[in-house]
Amino acid sequence: MKTHNYLSLYLISLSTTPFIGGYNLYSNFTNNLYAADHDIIAIPFSAIIGTLLISLLCLLFQHPYRLKKINNSPSNLLTKLASYVSTALTVAILVHHVSYWTSPHHLQIFSIFLITLCLYIYYQLQLYGVIGTYSKKQTNPRH
Repeated sequence: MKTHNYLSLYLISLSTTPFIGGYNLYSNFTNNLYAADHDIIAIPFSAIIGTLLISLLCLLFQHPYRLKKINNSPSNLLTKLASYVSTALTVAILVHHVSYWTSPHHLQIFSIFLITLCLYIYYQLQLYGVIGTYSKKQTNPRH
């Protein structure tokens, strides 16, 4: 599977988190699993939406680095720094969500964040050249 497919899988899993998380939170709320008389699911749901937006913004900051990697052109320090900071921030947020949603009543939210984290880490390892290559101009060693 090519690297851009892992980016697509990451984006798909990231975009499903509000739907799966919202359904799980609403289901738990309607089954009276939360001890409250008011809408207590708004804060966690807005945190899930905030994670989606921050992760997409960080991915946007990585776009110049990704383009330079695709074209095999050198990256300047600012481009690399923005990409590395974006990676660190996204991983920290996703790890926080994975550890936060570890209760049995939130298994679906935990699972989607864990899948998203694994896809993101694999994509980042490919982007930074640890696993495979991230280039359209690959050379065939047989020729």
